[in-house]
Amino acid sequence: MNAGDDILILLAAGSARRMQSVVDDKITAPLAGKPVFVHSLQSFLSTGLIGRVVITYRDEAQLAKLRSLLAAHLPSATAIDFVPGGESRQDSVLAALNTCEGHSGLVHIHDGARPLVSAEAIRKVRAKAFETGAAILAGRAADTVKIAKADSTSVETSPDRGLVWTAETPQVFRTAIVLKAYRKVAELQRKVTDDSSAVEFVGQDVSLVENPSVNLKLTRPADFVLAEAILKTR
Repeated sequence: MNAGDDILILLAAGSARRMQSVVDDKITAPLAGKPVFVHSLQSFLSTGLIGRVVITYRDEAQLAKLRSLLAAHLPSATAIDFVPGGESRQDSVLAALNTCEGHSGLVHIHDGARPLVSAEAIRKVRAKAFETGAAILAGRAADTVKIAKADSTSVETSPDRGLVWTAETPQVFRTAIVLKAYRKVAELQRKVTDDSSAVEFVGQDVSLVENPSVNLKLTRPADFVLAEAILKTR
């Protein structure tokens, strides 16, 4: 698996309901002079690892805007394909992976709403995935974690914080492994909230790679202010 042969799946089809009072689409919204998704896309392309990009989109209006913004900011970018997303993140990932059938290398799956991912972090998690077949960028839990009882209003247990990590993206896998996993969970109608959960379900070990830098996911309006401040320090 040579550098430059990897595929990037960039997820842009989310509804962003918690952002709609501030921006219509957090993926295409401006952040420090560029659309949100362009920040992460440029980080991936700068590594020299990516030979193909697959971007999922929500609807035709968003697709038109994504194309327009790419032409303005990355006119000479590597080959970019667009795939309509599904009702859930899980559905969108599977739709994108289905276009990667037969690829023998690595696929990076990244949330378009994480514009702060660094080239260094991408290279680190890719190196581990090359070694083990499956690796995710993650952060060690800074706070004590509580597991709630079934009623979700009281504490069941407090796990050892040293064993708790928060999953981030990119999550990088051999394409055949993650495609098989997503097809299996779809067949069994299981719900997963990240890619490693699907891969773990079919018995593949997933390596944790600690992120050396902030990798905020834009979820609430205040996150834009924080992300802008972080970008100004870089």
